[in-house]
Amino acid sequence: MPSLILLLGGKGKRFGGKKQFLTFKGKPLYELILKRVEGLFDETVLVVPPEDIETFRVKYPHFKIAPGGEERQYSVYNGLKLVSRPVVAVHDGARPLASRSLFERALNLKGCDGKIPAVPVRDTIKRVNPKGEVEQTVERSSLVAVQTPQVFKTEILKECHERALTDNFLGTDDASLLERYGYRVCTCEGEVTNIKITYPEDWELVKCLLERGNF
Repeated sequence: MPSLILLLGGKGKRFGGKKQFLTFKGKPLYELILKRVEGLFDETVLVVPPEDIETFRVKYPHFKIAPGGEERQYSVYNGLKLVSRPVVAVHDGARPLASRSLFERALNLKGCDGKIPAVPVRDTIKRVNPKGEVEQTVERSSLVAVQTPQVFKTEILKECHERALTDNFLGTDDASLLERYGYRVCTCEGEVTNIKITYPEDWELVKCLLERGNF
């Protein structure tokens, strides 16, 4: 069975606090994720802020705990150091609505080195210059917005992280590291409800969806 790295180490600068520790009806959002994927993984690594490590070790003795880094990429790498299974899923704790079936789709690598959820871009996309002037309307038929969980062959992801450290390269997600080093990344169907909590208004929307009881 695969491993799960759940990223809970962010500072939440744009949100105004540690959004990964938000609660709904008294339960932390990350516990909703862990409950939803119960039985899919036989190893879980929680990546948390360094100041919260001891608290998490006491509260969750059956999970491995790793410290978060200054950048998301470094947090993932810290988690990877504790992973022992051949396949690993990396998920953002700020995406509490990802369904179990989404995890299952991403875990089905089907010969790919990595698999990531994707949803079609719905809006018209324009490229603008630093002055805010429109330079080009971008053809969107081949564009997608990607999400987590992202699933990879563990040794390949470790290799790419180590090469990125040597090259001083920071990617916007883990898949971008595999792309950089020539590995095959495939997509699976994402979910429009798999919202990432970045700003306070995102949290309001997530709460509305949670209130409906479908998650």
